[in-house]
Order: sequence, then structure tokens, then C-alpha cells
Amino acid sequence: MTRHFGTLVDAICLGALAWIASPAAAQPTRGERVVIEYVKPVEPPHKALYDVLREHKTLELVRDLLTPVRWPRALRLELKGCDGEANAWYSEAVVTVCYEYVDGIWRSANAAARPAAITAVDSFTGSLADVFLHEAAHALFDMLKIPVLGREEDAADHLAAYYVLQLPNDVKRRLLLGGAWTYANELKIRRPRDLYRRRLVVSRHVAFSDEHGTPAQRLYNLLCIAYGSDKRLFADVVEQEFLPQERAEFCEHEYQQVDFAYKTLVSPHVEPAR
Repeated sequence: MTRHFGTLVDAICLGALAWIASPAAAQPTRGERVVIEYVKPVEPPHKALYDVLREHKTLELVRDLLTPVRWPRALRLELKGCDGEANAWYSEAVVTVCYEYVDGIWRSANAAARPAAITAVDSFTGSLADVFLHEAAHALFDMLKIPVLGREEDAADHLAAYYVLQLPNDVKRRLLLGGAWTYANELKIRRPRDLYRRRLVVSRHVAFSDEHGTPAQRLYNLLCIAYGSDKRLFADVVEQEFLPQERAEFCEHEYQQVDFAYKTLVSPHVEPAR
């Protein structure tokens, strides 16, 4: 009986070693960590978006930002048509952004009311980067088992902005303010005083049940974390009263909270900067 038991233990150990050494269990190499795909659109109106996104290597840029993460398995980024649904989501190691959603970003970026200080390209790329990095944040929380205290959607917004804020000054300012314009356009904000008018009309409290913050909250959170990261670079968002002084006083602390959380929970999974 002892001999058979020893044989059984040996077999289990050999099987475990084989599983550990198998390709399926191995962590992907750096070049295999993030996979991208521009799925050819079925709808003719999306063909132009498909061409523009490929020409500007949109997915390649997001992939390069996310590649330093030691993903336990390959993360897939895809752009595709969604049968008329304007949406973006993360599920099972795949980030999907629909051409229908991208089309809405494109229309907002080219709205006639867009301020001259923000170019259509900055608004489009800033919003698109925000969407992909937001969904990639969900992937980080899931695949790396990162604990989240509070609403995950808020944490994903913070992490997406944090990633952009690590870029060079000229780039991060253009992308952050470009992304902020999308929220402002949704709220029909054209100038700072529009933010102070009485506009909120709530017919049903259930309108606030969504897991995402309201567009106004997401706009203020984005401006706050940007200002908190660099008060000189983003000084004008307070000077022009897009961000109220009462909130601005706490923005440096808010940025430091996100920075501490990233360095404590995410950085151990990221390769040192080259």
C-alpha cells in the first residue's frame, strides 16, 4: 500500500510540474501581452472611421501604454461594429469599443460649439484614449486582482486619467482637455458661467442609479485630478472657473490618493520604465 501511495504522489507531483511548465499556464512574453484588432466594419459609414483609426495607429498607441503591465494572460483590444449599439466594455480579457461609440465621439469632437483652444483631433483622441484606458482599468482590476474601495467605475476613471497624466506635458494637456470637452458638450457647456446656471431637473430619482457618475461629476473629477497633478500646467481651468475654487483646494490631495494607490497596488505588476 505504501508503494502505491508513493507512486500516486509522484504522479500528482509530475502532473503539477507539467501544468506549471505548460504554455497555457505561462505568462505571455512582452510582445504577446496586448493583442489588437481593427475588425472591418460592416456598415459603410464606419469605413471612414476604420481608415482614420488605422492610419493614426490608435490601438497601437494604447497597446504601447499597456504593454509594460505583466498581464497574466494576453489582453485583447478590439474595435468593431456592434449592430447599432454605441457601447464600450471589458469582459474576459477583452476590451471592446464599438464603431458606433467612436462615431459619437467623432461627432462631438467636430461640434460647431467646440472652443477654438481645443482642436477636433485633441478632442477625438483624448476621448478615445480615455475610453480604452477606462476599460483597460477594469481589466487591471479583474486580471491582477486589484482591490477597489468604492465604485469601480470611479476608480476606472481615475486610473485612465492617471495614465494620461504620466505623458509629456504638451501631450497630456491636449488629451485631458480634449476628453473633458466631450463631457462638457454632453452637458451643453459652452462657457464657464453655463456651469453655474440652474439646470438640473430630475423627474425620477432612479436616474441616479447608474453605476457611472453623472457627466457633470465625471467632468469635475477629470479636471480636478489634472489640476491636482500639476497646478501650473492646468492653472487656467481654475482661473477661468471651469473648476470651482472650493473643489480645487482638495485636488492635489485627490491626485496623491490615486498616485499612492497606483504605486502600492499596480506598480508591482509593471515593468520599470525603460
